[in-house]
Amino acid sequence: MPQLDPTWFASQLFWLAITFITLYILMARFVLPPLQEVIARRLQTKEQDVAAAEAMKLEAQAAKADYERALSESRQKAQGLIAEVALASKAKAEQASRDLDAQVAKKLADATQKIAAKKQELIQALSPATGELASLIADRLTQNAKG
Repeated sequence: MPQLDPTWFASQLFWLAITFITLYILMARFVLPPLQEVIARRLQTKEQDVAAAEAMKLEAQAAKADYERALSESRQKAQGLIAEVALASKAKAEQASRDLDAQVAKKLADATQKIAAKKQELIQALSPATGELASLIADRLTQNAKG
C-alpha cells in the first residue's frame, strides 16, 4: 500500500495541510456565516418568545387579580343587597304585624262592645221576667215554709 510507505509521508502531509486549510477557509467564509445567522436568529426568537411569555404571564396575573377583586366587590355588594332586602322585608313584616294587631284589637274592641250591648239588652229584657220569677220562687218558698 502506497499510503503506508514512509517516502510519501511528506507529500501526503503537505496535501493534507493544503486541503485542510482550503476546506477551513471555505467553511469559515461560506458555510459558517449563514449557520451563525440562523443560530443567532433562533436565539433571538427564543429570547423574544420567553419575554412575550413573561409579559403574558404578568398580564394573566394582573387579569386574575382584577377578576378576584371584582368578584370580591360583587360578593360584598350582593351581601349588602341581601342585608338591605332582609331589613326591608323585616320592617315590612313588622309593619304588617302591627297593622294586623291593630285590626285584631279593633275587632276585639268592637266585639266586646257588641257583647256588652247584648248583655245589657238581655239583662234589661230579663229584669221583668226575673222579678216575676223571684216573686214566684219567694211565694213557693213561703208556702212550703207555712205548710
